[in-house]
Amino acid sequence: MMNIAIASDLNYLPHAGTLIRSLCDNNKNHNLNIHLMTMDSRVVTNDPLEAFFRSILSNRVNIQIHLIKDDNIFIKQIPSGGVILSRATYLRFLVAEIIPADKILYLDCDMLVLDELQPLFDTNLDNHIVAAVSDLFVGPSSIKHSLSLRYFNSGMLLINAKKWREENWLNKTINFIEKKFTKLCVGKKHYGDQDIMNMLTVGNVTYVHPRYNVVNPVYLRKNFFRGKVFQEAVNNPAIVHFAGGAKPWNNWEIHPLSERYIFYRSQTVWNEIEPQKPTWNVIRKYLAMWFKYNFPCLIYAFSEIVRKIKGKGTRIIFSEQIENLMIETEET
Repeated sequence: MMNIAIASDLNYLPHAGTLIRSLCDNNKNHNLNIHLMTMDSRVVTNDPLEAFFRSILSNRVNIQIHLIKDDNIFIKQIPSGGVILSRATYLRFLVAEIIPADKILYLDCDMLVLDELQPLFDTNLDNHIVAAVSDLFVGPSSIKHSLSLRYFNSGMLLINAKKWREENWLNKTINFIEKKFTKLCVGKKHYGDQDIMNMLTVGNVTYVHPRYNVVNPVYLRKNFFRGKVFQEAVNNPAIVHFAGGAKPWNNWEIHPLSERYIFYRSQTVWNEIEPQKPTWNVIRKYLAMWFKYNFPCLIYAFSEIVRKIKGKGTRIIFSEQIENLMIETEET
């Protein structure tokens, strides 16, 4: 049995449903216990969601909704500001407290599952609290830089829930936010839950193959990442993560796997995608994204020049660096 946790509010239900549909379709040989976490009471009584659940429930797929109230002791500690404004993103810290399982896979809603996840789920976590994918796109002037390739994207987290509860990591998180993070991030750009999770779990992370969290920049900058690890991630992704402002439900989006999102969305009760109005701001963003996808060498060659001059920009990363990181953490 694989326990999968997802967090969503009412507005993101169509994307949560699309993720669940892709998860079920590509893991037909496994029993799935899907947990939808929310702070939005409207989700619990949402008729389309109930209809969707009825369409996928079976003897191998079970779904539960967990409503977290505003008076939750952890929710009260959520720091203000940051790049990510939705409080739902912080629910990943409550996964192990709410779901009575030893190992739980947390996934962001803006993802698709395109392959079986049992190999990921079988990752040995005995000595670590989470398994994650290294974030390949970090700048030198942030929390990200201080951790280098050890900084991970928190959209996919395989959580050692048993260890989390036994060692009271929720209390560690609350203390960290109160005593350190809130002061540290005053007036600074931060990634909220992701920065907290990274800083909190230093030395307690197992790094897994990038194909389990393939973010948008992998496709945008694929010419800047060398070796088989990146080729495997691009050509055979297990989990695609539409991270960032450009999303596949935006009809101006040109991500190479947008059609896969549309395919799985069409198999949900939210099968109609409302066209986006072609405002100047939308057109400007589309043109910028189109240029990045079609002329990555020009964009990131310039970025490399900026990096060398100012210490910012794209890093050229080799597969061996990621492989060594994965091997190193597996052996500790």
